Amino acid sequence: MLTQTEINIIKDSAPALAQYGEDITGRFYQILFQSHPELSHIFNMTNQKSGSQKAALATAVYAFAKYVDNLEVILGDVERIAQKHASLGIKSEHYPLVGSALLQAIDEILQPPQSVIDAWAKGYGILADVFINREQALYDQKSEQQGGWRGTREFTLVNKVMETPLITSFYLKPNDGLAISDFVPGQYIAVHMQPAGAENHQIRQYSLSSAYNKNSYRISVKKEQSPHGEGLISNYLHDSVNVGDTLNLSNPFGEFYLQESSNPVVLISGGVGITPMQAMLETLVSGGSREVHFVHGALNSEHHAYKEMHNNITDTEQVTTHVFYEQAPAEPADNHYQGLINLELLKSDLPLNSAEFYLCGPLAMMKAVYKQLKTLQVADENIFYEVFGASKALAE
Repeated sequence: MLTQTEINIIKDSAPALAQYGEDITGRFYQILFQSHPELSHIFNMTNQKSGSQKAALATAVYAFAKYVDNLEVILGDVERIAQKHASLGIKSEHYPLVGSALLQAIDEILQPPQSVIDAWAKGYGILADVFINREQALYDQKSEQQGGWRGTREFTLVNKVMETPLITSFYLKPNDGLAISDFVPGQYIAVHMQPAGAENHQIRQYSLSSAYNKNSYRISVKKEQSPHGEGLISNYLHDSVNVGDTLNLSNPFGEFYLQESSNPVVLISGGVGITPMQAMLETLVSGGSREVHFVHGALNSEHHAYKEMHNNITDTEQVTTHVFYEQAPAEPADNHYQGLINLELLKSDLPLNSAEFYLCGPLAMMKAVYKQLKTLQVADENIFYEVFGASKALAE
């Protein structure tokens, strides 16, 4: 355990971490990959180029310093990170390597007294043990459950369906023909691969986009493109992976999922953020008991994934759908709107005081929707969300 003096030292370093956090984490990654280039096969190197990973890590390091005497505040973040680490295959022996690089970066950037380095070394060791123990529990749980496994498992692509001009669904069955792990709708799997010509082994996490069916998994992947190189794997999946090819997958993981409850559910998604919501929607429809409100935003009807299913369940006894198209709706209907998602238009239809709200989509969209929910006085404990990529908070 940390002494009160050590806690005070770490907390007192929080302002410096807020100011120089990205300098520290940027240097940390340089040190880490120079000393241990093999770790570049685990970390998402595209996020390194864009800077999103160092920003996310800086936020996490600052949060630890700020709440070192009240770690319950960041337990949600710890669980989110542990779940992602498990899908990546992080091992206990990686933690000392990361800790050494982080302490060296703090020392180089801040040049603090030795007492600060010593306090952070002890604090990091305690936090590392939390992650190691939680991740080991996840590995054990997954390997011991029916259909589970350790590490990665080979799956064959048995079908490939274009949902929109940018989103394609991939249907995957295990090569060994045995059972597969159950999952809670909202969770993801990691695809482990090294495309021809790629410098590093690549790992990407994709939400499972259908209800569990015991035989196969479905992921629906958006073909990404950006100046920083996002889209290396999504483009490879779209353009080069064909029916009959083999992919290596992790078990399903993730702390964002449909809660067990009888409360009404409001699913709100934008663009490819529809993927975990689709798994939730299919599960809820097959269960047939909970009141469901499905709200989705897309560029237009052509870019509305799973549109046919949504049209078929419109205004059923259980499910009500509301679709927002940024461009004019090609198929005008009572439940279609033009523009961005606007919950003010729906407030008389939504059970604001009793529902659980699930959000997924572009960060700007989720921040806007979260602000609307707070204006409508929805409690934070009833709002659940998933951010694709390096995590960011909605309340900023």
